[in-house]
Order: sequence, then structure tokens, then C-alpha cells
Amino acid sequence: MKFTLKKSGCVVGAVLPLLFNAELVAQELEHSEPNIEEMIVTSTLHRSRADTAMPVNILTGEELREKVAATLGEMLQDQVGVTTASFGVGVGSPVIRGQGGNRVQVLQGGVGNIDASAISADHANSLEPALAERIEVIRGPATLLYGNGAIGGVVNVIDNRIPTSVPDAVTGIVESRYNSASDQRVTVGRLEGGAGNIAWHLDGVYRESNDVEIPGFAINPNTVDIANSEELEELLESRGRISNSSTRADTQTFGASWVFDEGYIGFSVNRLENEYGIPGHGHEEEHEEEDHDEEEHHDEEEHEDEHFDEEGGVRIAMEQERTDIEMSLPLSGWFEELHARLTSVDYQHAEVEPSGEIGTLFEQDGVEGRFVLHLAGTDTREGVFGAQFSQREFSAIGEEAFISPTDIDSFALFTLHSIDSGDLTYEFGLRGERRSLDQNRGRCDSSQTSWSGSTSAIWRFSEQANLLFSLAHSQRSATVEELYSNIGANCSELPADMLVEHAATQRFEIGLPNAGVEKSTNVEVGYRKHIGEVHAEVNIYYNDIADYIFLFDSGVFADEVEISRYQQNDALFYGMEAEVNLPLRRSGDHLTEVSLFGDYVRADFDSSGNVPRIPPLSVGIELQHSHLNWQTKLRWTQMQSQSDTGIGETRTNGYSLLNFYADYHLPFSSAETLLFFKANNLLDEEIRHHTSLLKDLAPAPGRAFEIGLRLEF
Repeated sequence: MKFTLKKSGCVVGAVLPLLFNAELVAQELEHSEPNIEEMIVTSTLHRSRADTAMPVNILTGEELREKVAATLGEMLQDQVGVTTASFGVGVGSPVIRGQGGNRVQVLQGGVGNIDASAISADHANSLEPALAERIEVIRGPATLLYGNGAIGGVVNVIDNRIPTSVPDAVTGIVESRYNSASDQRVTVGRLEGGAGNIAWHLDGVYRESNDVEIPGFAINPNTVDIANSEELEELLESRGRISNSSTRADTQTFGASWVFDEGYIGFSVNRLENEYGIPGHGHEEEHEEEDHDEEEHHDEEEHEDEHFDEEGGVRIAMEQERTDIEMSLPLSGWFEELHARLTSVDYQHAEVEPSGEIGTLFEQDGVEGRFVLHLAGTDTREGVFGAQFSQREFSAIGEEAFISPTDIDSFALFTLHSIDSGDLTYEFGLRGERRSLDQNRGRCDSSQTSWSGSTSAIWRFSEQANLLFSLAHSQRSATVEELYSNIGANCSELPADMLVEHAATQRFEIGLPNAGVEKSTNVEVGYRKHIGEVHAEVNIYYNDIADYIFLFDSGVFADEVEISRYQQNDALFYGMEAEVNLPLRRSGDHLTEVSLFGDYVRADFDSSGNVPRIPPLSVGIELQHSHLNWQTKLRWTQMQSQSDTGIGETRTNGYSLLNFYADYHLPFSSAETLLFFKANNLLDEEIRHHTSLLKDLAPAPGRAFEIGLRLEF
């Protein structure tokens, strides 16, 4: 504990002296963020960032466009308290305060994604970050109103696929960018317009990339027995690039709304196709002889399925069709507004062998709805009541299906209230959820009720700053993979000779069918300076989780594949986050600013050491210089080594990440045109994300240059 406090103190000590200084007056330039408090869409109560007790990061406008990446985790990894759980470059899920997967709720327009991203670390989120107009990252369990799985936090991706207003004229965006590390080419288009009371929206994205270039070896040399000639050969062959890491994706959306004086009713339809490789060895050894025997047959058919044959590894082919209906209607009496959203999804993805055969087909079809009634409030009181339901049919079909088909149903009621009293604002909320999982081929069903509640207070001790305090208790029911991986119809573990390997993680994963509810109690204290020349935020949190569910690598092998079991143990997460932004110098139309940031999280079990895959301490600085038509940014992040590892987990080395960004607004009168340039990992460091299951097989890309052009009209 002393060591932990020393690390946390370094970050706090570096930031706190800056919170009350800097009297410079910054002229508001084109690249400067306006000093306006934005409304937090995910707060439910229509609160501004300064008036909500939730620690929140907002990406919007030009900052959002700067951070656009192929995956949501990569796009958000510069946000304080957030890292990415990469699984090769085709998959990158956000990790918030050391928690990811089932404990981070990823929303699109306030409703969950009905995909298989939580089933396994190799499954990508079924959304397109390049189409987002705004992303809100809510840290901590104060987001309990959004679902059973929001113990770690919420990421809400907000777009305008269902328009809420009628534009005065037809507007649009066309963007193209190229990245040198993987020859990635991205094209983005969006068109919006309307007439009378009807507004419409069109968008589309196409992305394609080759294998990613890296410094050094893809395989971690520290995990290789160099006396073994086969392992040594594989290590040498992995030098310079990540094999089977190419990607290809495209998506299209159409939406329309009928907009009236105080509300709207609209819909949207979206189709997404995403194909990407899983780095590592997967099925290569298993199918080596079969591929050799059928080599002549594949040569004859190489033009029919050329992309898969070329790669020589397992690939994911994902398809999703999604329909959304949304409305906001004014009411009278006790309630002043009804907001509702209903989503229907038809999702599937296939794990395709090098031969082109489908090893496993995952399907999940479902409907999810959310309905919120806003109470007729006063100047000092607000409140909402709501209901949320979800019905899903999950199945995994094929020789490598390690989870039996399951119907997943849930229903929840929630309420949230806010009361102002002088300089204090109190918030309190409650959610109850019933979740049922019914196996289609067995008698190992599960039904659990979870209760979550939170209370918080904001003390505005000055016009420029406030303190926040929160106490929350959240419960989470076990998910389908945590319960039923390699579990038979009678709720018992399958015999060793019948276990099905999860090829992507290279493990026999075994579920815990009698898993109890996971219970999290979180205490948090924060400071926020939101008005004036200096903007700053510091948060310290303590999260005690009873019956924490995790995948334990047993160290026992069957047919040279490790057996891993889901277990429960009490765990403790605690840490802090800090960031501060202040102007350094203003001269005419020039403005120079500096940002300092850092975060740290520590997590251990009560009885068995460290929680695995926890990100290490990180600190950094960003310098920004802006003019009327251009800006430059230089960002340095120092990630420390992580030696506080779980049982059987390898440590990761620290690294220095240096990134550069510049853009220029071209003086065209017909359209706003932006030319931008990015240089990532300028030091060409070997970067292995400790949060990744594939950190010893697929490091982050090496030095990469990206150039792009965006036209807005």
C-alpha cells in the first residue's frame, strides 16, 4: 500500500500546484474550445459536465476527428483512465479503470450493442467510430442506470443517424485518410438534409489495410525457448510485421425523422460488414496436414476466396443489420417528456479457417428497448423513471462451438433524482434488473436479480470549481460465456477429451454455472475546476468487488492447450486520475497551451495475488500551438512497466509514446477543407498493451504516418 500511495502521489503532486495558477487571458481562436459547459447526453438528467457527479470525458468536434481510429479502444486510449485491450489491430475494446469486457457498457445512442464483443476478446464491437459525432466516456459505477454490466463505466457513441432537427440546407462530409504502418485506406462520407418537417441522413465508411509493420518481433522473445528449433524459427519469421493482421470493413446507414415543435419521431437502418485476421497461431498446426493435402484443390479455387487463402490464419467475417426507432415526445401533468429508443439487431460472425471453411458461426439476434419519463421538475429538483428490456437469442454452431445456444432475457426498472440545496447538489439513483439465461439444449438455466444504487453530492465551493463525493453499490450477473463455456447440459464440466478449444485465445475455457452475483461497492472523491483559464480534474476511487468473476489460467494442459477456468474471488481496485490544461503564452493570433495528465490503478485479490491484465501507471504531457487556420500538437506518454502480474501472466516493459498532430484549414469559400497529418509512435518503440490477451503475440504498430483530407459543406 505504501508503494501504491507513493506512485499515486507522484501524479497528484505534479498536477495540484497547477490547479490554482495561470492568470493568462487566452483569445478564443478557431482551434480553441469555447468556454461553454456542454450537456452530458448520458447523464439522463440533461446535466452539464460541471453539474454532474460522474467523471466524464467528452470527445466532440475537431478533437473527435483527430482521434478517429479503426477501433473504439484505439480511439479512446488517450483519455485519462482509459486504455485499450487490443487483440491485433482489428479489435480494440476500451478498458476503464482496469476493467473491460463485460464490465464496460458500450452504447450506441444510449442503447446497447447486440453483438458478441463481450463473449470473447477477439470479437470486435459492431459500431463504426469514424461515424461518431460525439463520444462520452463515463468512468466509475455511477452509470448503473444503463445496465447490468456497467460496473467499470459506460462508453456512449452518439451519431445523428436519427436526426433530431431539420437542417436549413443540405450538408455533408467527405474524408479520406492513409496510414503508412498498414497501408490503411479509409473513406468516410455523410450527407444530411431535409424539407418541411422531414429530416434525413446518409452515411458510409470503407476501410482496408494490410498486415501491420512493427519494430522487432511480433512474438515476445521472453516467452520463447530458443533451444527449441521450431519456436526459434517462429520467432524469426515474426520479425517486422504481424502476420494475418489485415482488415477490411464497410458500413452504410440511412435515417429519417419527422420533427415537430417540441419533439421528433425517427428511424434508421444500418448494415455493417467487417473482416479481420486473428494474429497468432490459432489453427495453423491443427490444419497443417489438411492444408497440405488439399493444396492443389485450393490452388484451383484461389480466385474464389483469394483473401482468406492468402492469409494462412483464422479470420473473423462479421455481418450486422441494425434498425433503430427513436422518439422524444412532450407530455403534460406529472411528466414533461418521454424519450424512447427501440433497437433490433441481426448479428453473425464466422471464424474462418485458412482453408476457407467455417470453424464456428456465432449468431445473436435480439431486440432492446429503453423508455425514460422525465418528471415535471422545478429549478431545484429533477427526476426520471425508466424501464429497459432486452431479448436475445445467442448461438455458436460448429465443431469449435464451446458455448451452447442460449436465450438471454432481461428487464429492468430504474429511477434517478437530483435535488439542489444552495451550494450543494444531491443525486441518488436505484436500478433493479432480472436476467434469465435459458439453454436450448440442456437443463442448466440461470435466473438472477441484481440491485444497484448510488448516491452522490456536488459541493460548489466557488464559482469556478467544485468537489464531488459518491458512494455506489452495483451488482452484475454472470454472462453466457462465464456460465456455460464447455459446460454440458447437466451443468457439469465436459470430460477432458470433449473440451472445445477457443482458438482465438488458445485455451480450453471452462465456465462456472453456479456463479453468484458480482457485487461492487465504490467510493469516490473528485475535484473539478471547470471555469477560468485553467481546466483541471482529479479523481480518487476505491472499489471493493465481492465475488469478482475472472478467467484463471490453471497451468494445466490438455493436448498442449492450457485449461482456464472462470472463478470468483473478492477483489479490490483503487487508483486515481488527474489532468490539467492551462495556457502558456498568447501573442496576437497565436496561442500556446500545455496539458498534464496521469492515471494509476491497482487491483489485487484477497487470497490469490494480483488481478491479471491491469494497466500500469502512465503520465504524460501535451503541448499545443494554434493559430487562426492551423494547429500543432506534440503528445508524450510514459507508460511504466507492469510487474504486478496475475498467476501465470507475463510482465510487460514500459515505453515512451511520442505522437504528433498538425492540421491546416485551406481557404476555400465553397467548403471548409481540412488537411491533417499524424505521426504515431515517433520513437518506433515496441509497445505491448498489458491489457491484451495477445500482448505476447501482437504488439501495437510501430512508427506510422497518416495523412488525410476532409471537406465539409
